[in-house]
Amino acid sequence: MGLRSVVSPEKLWPTVREFGKIIFYLIVTVLVGTLLAPPLYWGGQGLAHHGILPWLAQVDFRRFFHRGILIAALALLWPVARWLKISNVRALGLAPNARYGRDLAAGFGCSFLTVALLGVVLLRADLVDWNAGVPWKALGNVAISAVVVSLVEEWLFRGAILGLLARTLPEGVALAFASALFSVVHFLRPPGPSPVTGGIRWFSGFALIPDAVSRFREPSLVLGGFVTLFCIGWILGWSRLRTRSLAMAMGLHAGWVLGVMSFEKLTHRTVESMAPWFGADLSTGLGAVMTVLAAWAPAWAWVNLGPGRKDR
Repeated sequence: MGLRSVVSPEKLWPTVREFGKIIFYLIVTVLVGTLLAPPLYWGGQGLAHHGILPWLAQVDFRRFFHRGILIAALALLWPVARWLKISNVRALGLAPNARYGRDLAAGFGCSFLTVALLGVVLLRADLVDWNAGVPWKALGNVAISAVVVSLVEEWLFRGAILGLLARTLPEGVALAFASALFSVVHFLRPPGPSPVTGGIRWFSGFALIPDAVSRFREPSLVLGGFVTLFCIGWILGWSRLRTRSLAMAMGLHAGWVLGVMSFEKLTHRTVESMAPWFGADLSTGLGAVMTVLAAWAPAWAWVNLGPGRKDR
């Protein structure tokens, strides 16, 4: 699939207009998700108080904030698609994929096995060690998260946003924009406990936004986290454009989430710092970037040399 290198003047304004609508959608998503966070938190606390899902009592407010934004993004996606006159998935550059299952499995294998190989290296180098027991419940939650996150985020970022941008922008430019947007959105979701203190009120979610934006003032975090996320977004978008399907992107995404999160649940560090190779987790640092790029090699081989490559 060749890249369109020129944007004609008559297409420039529709491109700017559609991109503006996407940015507006993202801003509204954050605002709605921020306002949804407190009632989600109150609902979770209420369920826990009545003995239903008691583990929700220990869930930090930041996680409800993230879930609120995700719910808002999904709820607003259909109205925005109608606003942009998207009638079906073909208008987003997606097509039926006869190799859906094989592409899904191949994508998962490329990312998961690469992370597994990284884990072997870290263990053999005595940089990490196994935990005493296996947290089966935590691993189950990780598996569910890998499925849900890969499904939802691929439809949102690679299906909708990249598809909209690629309608009028050269594919390389659209891919860069979508990858940067994916990186920014995830970079604004730092781990750790919520800085909100005291009781949760309707506008408590807005207190998390400055905390997230402050990460851009730390060069090490920008280089370690933003660049890694951009590379991930680029590879996921590339696979979507090359296959005209979300299958391989979903597999790659699920493999990275399952591999990284499972390894961190099963092991602990034996050294205080692994800088500059890794930061607070395996998703930041030079080692993270190298691991992500390493998965691109088998993914490229599958797309270009695998079964049915002549149809792509």
